[in-house]
Amino acid sequence: MEAKRRLRLIASILALLVGLAGGFLVRQLVEGEETDDAELAAIREARTVLAQEEDRHQVLLAQNDELEARKKSLLSRLEDFDDASAVLAEMRQFALLSGMTDVEGSGIRISLDDRLDYDPLTDPIESVIHDSTINYVLNLLWSAGARAISFNGVRLTAISEVSCVGPTILCYGIRQMPPYLIEAIGPEEEMKNALETDSYLLYLTQDKIGVRLAILREHQMRLPSFSRTQDYLPYIDLLRTP
Repeated sequence: MEAKRRLRLIASILALLVGLAGGFLVRQLVEGEETDDAELAAIREARTVLAQEEDRHQVLLAQNDELEARKKSLLSRLEDFDDASAVLAEMRQFALLSGMTDVEGSGIRISLDDRLDYDPLTDPIESVIHDSTINYVLNLLWSAGARAISFNGVRLTAISEVSCVGPTILCYGIRQMPPYLIEAIGPEEEMKNALETDSYLLYLTQDKIGVRLAILREHQMRLPSFSRTQDYLPYIDLLRTP
């Protein structure tokens, strides 16, 4: 009888433990599903917001193109007046020099990227692209005869702003992400040779550092005007005539 009681007691304890374990498991599964549902809902909401912003961006681009077309149409009408033709020709020249017009021509397309699988604990700091790296390449291109340059689709001007805040590179205050694309219109061979023979870039692209650099010649490319990608008024307002 004593043995049977012990067996019943043990069986009861085991049943209780199994019940508790089962309840705990069910609770964990329910909580896990609730967490997953919340994360999925957040992802769906973020995707919806992104889609809305992309649609809004496309609408704004279309409106900008329409306004550009209307501006060109109005300016072309003014050319019929002798008094305005010289002023318009001078305005177009200044717009071209200041980067306020789209430009076309031959040049090179450069891709700069961090070291593959960069590890901050073992890899040198130069393995990550910094604003100094971008500005160094830009200066090489200008020195080699570049006539127009864009950085990640943003046209650069005489008041170009490429800076760094922590690990983030900013161009005119807009966050940029690698791989960084630099497009330059100008003498293809001279610009390409300036990059490929530069000692600092050769140092960065060696296996020990691992910066990834790719250069592609383009016989025809188009760079956007600064006004298509940025609002130039805050920068122009900083200028004053003496």
